Amino acid sequence: MTVRHPILLLLLLALLCSALVQAPQAATAITYDRSIGVALNGIQIFDKANEAWTWTFGREPGAKLLRSDRGDGLIEGTARFNFRSEMLTGREETMGVVQYRVVIRTTAGECRVVVSELTHTGNRNTAKGGIHVGLLRRGEDAVDHVRGMSRSNAKRLHDELTAQSDTRVTALLRAFEGRMRAGSAP
Repeated sequence: MTVRHPILLLLLLALLCSALVQAPQAATAITYDRSIGVALNGIQIFDKANEAWTWTFGREPGAKLLRSDRGDGLIEGTARFNFRSEMLTGREETMGVVQYRVVIRTTAGECRVVVSELTHTGNRNTAKGGIHVGLLRRGEDAVDHVRGMSRSNAKRLHDELTAQSDTRVTALLRAFEGRMRAGSAP
């Protein structure tokens, strides 16, 4: 056996490993997860989280508190924000709402907030019907076919929706955290 064969074998293995590592990532739904540490017991944290919900996510249009269980330390709700595109293409049809789900879990010393299932619904009252992007996702294949739009316009619309969602949800999470920490310092 010569020296060439082991080197070729190692080179082939290296190429196969690099091809597996560079496989495209699947698109995943956009989710925001924040953990807030507060020096309070579970009941006190739940009460503060309930109040913080009222003053942050609860003030959004169409906000609904679906479940509030003090014993389990669980608050679930939905809310939405209005969306209007900066693009001229399909502006009237894409104008609509982005609805999302909020789950708040409280335990002694911690409050975890998860915002997920961000879904865009376009304006259904137009002559052509609404253009709906659906579930907002991250990743290479985040944009599926959007009826009534070219792929490039759909990608721009999705990027705009993602940017507005990120801005809105991040601001709400900051306000929620501020409400949780207000007056809780020892």
